[in-house]
Amino acid sequence: MGGEQAAGPAVTDSPGLGPAAGDPGRVDRSRGTESRRESAATAPARPGRTSPVTVLEVLPRMDRAGETIRAVNLLRRLDPAEYRLLFCVTSAHHGSMDEEIRALGGEVYHCPAGPRFPLAFHRLLREVRPDLVHAGVGVFSGVVLAVARAAGVRRRVAHFFTTTDQRGDTVGGRLRRTAGRVLLDAFATDLLAVSEAAMRGQWRESWRLDPRCRVIYNGVELEPFGVAIAGQRPLPSLPDLDDFGDVVTQPLTVLHIARPDPVKNRSRAVEIVAAMCTRGFDARLRVVGRQSEEETEGLLTLARGLGVSDRVEFLGERGDVPKLLVNSSLLLVTSLREGLPSVVLEACAVGTPVLSSDLPGVAEIARVLPGITMLPLSTPNEIWASTAADLAIVPPTLDERREAMRRLRRSPFTMENWQRDITAVWSEPQSRP
Repeated sequence: MGGEQAAGPAVTDSPGLGPAAGDPGRVDRSRGTESRRESAATAPARPGRTSPVTVLEVLPRMDRAGETIRAVNLLRRLDPAEYRLLFCVTSAHHGSMDEEIRALGGEVYHCPAGPRFPLAFHRLLREVRPDLVHAGVGVFSGVVLAVARAAGVRRRVAHFFTTTDQRGDTVGGRLRRTAGRVLLDAFATDLLAVSEAAMRGQWRESWRLDPRCRVIYNGVELEPFGVAIAGQRPLPSLPDLDDFGDVVTQPLTVLHIARPDPVKNRSRAVEIVAAMCTRGFDARLRVVGRQSEEETEGLLTLARGLGVSDRVEFLGERGDVPKLLVNSSLLLVTSLREGLPSVVLEACAVGTPVLSSDLPGVAEIARVLPGITMLPLSTPNEIWASTAADLAIVPPTLDERREAMRRLRRSPFTMENWQRDITAVWSEPQSRP
């Protein structure tokens, strides 16, 4: 559910939940033992109902990313007497969070997208019999919800996490996008988005006239970030001036958190840090998130060509993002598009400055929270580098970080608000056949 990286415990990759690569139509099940959650859902009780609401959430893959981590955090919070949350992924690949879901008593089903998806997903629905299907796979959610309607699922929710579909502007991509929207219009009982920009981009400008539509902002689980602030390492001394009045810089740690996807524009982060080094700053880039060998090799080649290969570090997926943010000088966001990036909220939670491309979703956050600077991607790297250095050169104090946490706690972007709003959708009476 919306955004790129969030806090959580370290995860061990699951050894074998999905189907064989040559069997894309097979549905694979991973069943965990039932466990009690410490936190109960905040949704109102449903009078007259003796069994929990069964929700089947459909996502691309259970890797460590914003929408996935929020879903798993929700699984951890929900009262199993109120809600039973299951996951179906449209990839044959195992996700790095599959094992954690099993440990929490959840279930993961692998039902790869493709020609055999409708039949396989229909079989899954007839077996699981969910009360509600909650699809977060872009316009492919139209196919998901059409099958759900055929299987007799009465509540069907589509959730948009980004501002544009990733199918491209080819003729085939436009046709699939149009077909997906037609199916959504016909079969979705609810249309959710992580931001107004995502709703406009994925649905339509007149979304406010559609009673099915609502924006539910992403939420941050604040406790890990408060712990990270409390354990902050001592701040370095402020920069001094040499005899000529020039700044003698402290090392600047630039953090970039994203999955391996061209839309995240990781190469631009390397170019910006290289421009910072050219201007005399001791800057280092730490890249966090799942990596593909092809992308990593491309980024290393770029870094070597720019003379900064020793200043770029690939950390992979991490469960200590709050600590990484507290110990970084700047969060750099270079995405081509986003819905409402959770990592920006997380940086705001600990007071770490954010320099981002001028994304509409980020602008929605900046209307509520300070500490965010935006630049168009068309702006030269030299200006990005100068702006980044200006933002990062003086680190926030402990008091400033604590105040940042208090501001976010008073904002709409908390996990409590997000949980309340999502479960309210799940709990509403059926309004459309």
